[in-house]
Amino acid sequence: MNEPSGAPAILIVDEDVGFLWWLGELFHEAGYRSIPALSCEQALSLVRDVQGGIDLLVVSPSMQGVSGLILTLSRIHPPKVVLIQDLATELIPGVWAVATLQRPLGPEPVSRQEWRQKIGEILSQVGFRAAS
Repeated sequence: MNEPSGAPAILIVDEDVGFLWWLGELFHEAGYRSIPALSCEQALSLVRDVQGGIDLLVVSPSMQGVSGLILTLSRIHPPKVVLIQDLATELIPGVWAVATLQRPLGPEPVSRQEWRQKIGEILSQVGFRAAS
């Protein structure tokens, strides 16, 4: 995947590989560098190679190690945080999220257009503009 040079880096951490890939593609289509990770441990190892740091972290608060990931990233280059929520998750105490995304639930197909719109709104809210 050709990543836009100089575009904000978005780290997406989720255990669901299908959702992770799909969300990464949506960010990429909007002109951002999407960096997928299946665990917080993997995310920490990937962060070391990202020039300029992580600008936006998209993560589920129910993932093991998420507090440590956010703390470590905050020491390096504090990112804005977007939390992915499902019905069973709670927000992380002490973490201020700029937005939340509701994880698609159930058998109904999720519209890429609706998610592009949600992502566009979140990115505008945190001050990012699409690079493409």
